Amino acid sequence: MKKIIYLILVIVFSGCSGDDELPTKKPITDNSGEITGIETLFNADSFDDSKHIELLKELKICSEFQKDTSDYMKPACSPRFFKIFPMRDDAPVENAFLLQIKSKVGGIKLRRLITFVREKGELVKVNTFIANLIGTRKSKTHYPDLILRFNDNVEGDVIFYNCIFVWNGKSYKFQTTETIEGTDSDGPWRQRIIAELKDSVSNDIYKTLVKNEMIL
Repeated sequence: MKKIIYLILVIVFSGCSGDDELPTKKPITDNSGEITGIETLFNADSFDDSKHIELLKELKICSEFQKDTSDYMKPACSPRFFKIFPMRDDAPVENAFLLQIKSKVGGIKLRRLITFVREKGELVKVNTFIANLIGTRKSKTHYPDLILRFNDNVEGDVIFYNCIFVWNGKSYKFQTTETIEGTDSDGPWRQRIIAELKDSVSNDIYKTLVKNEMIL
């Protein structure tokens, strides 16, 4: 992936560092649709909706009896570990949602984003991304496009790929990589991909994400 540095030009998104990706602070703009930036700090004391904790219990992904929010291996059903976002604008959250999981929960070093839909009364996992949700983009469907940030390590440098995923009727699929960033704000990785090279660079990055099992 070292060659990618020669194929990119200017920055759009803000960088992040550390094991747990920091949220984007700058507004995100794009000509193809209305974009909403998302920041998840995992510092709330209560969920945005009382349905959220019930969904976590239904998934059996956490312990409703655990009170210790420093225990990452047996996580409490707490907003300190989990964040739920509606996935459709025409359906209640309990029928389709995005679940962002904090890094280190369950022994997984990085953040995960999992998509769920309800089929025949049961919650079904559709996508799993080892990624941080940093934004959504309005689409022509009832499902917003997702802007996800993935981590990689290139010759000892931590870099991030900001990628867009779109709903294809059954699941979210990779569309393109918009930017490549590094943790060093003055470093060489704060770059936007040149438009005419976006397809080839995006294809290389997609193959890297699959190889690294960041898209499941």
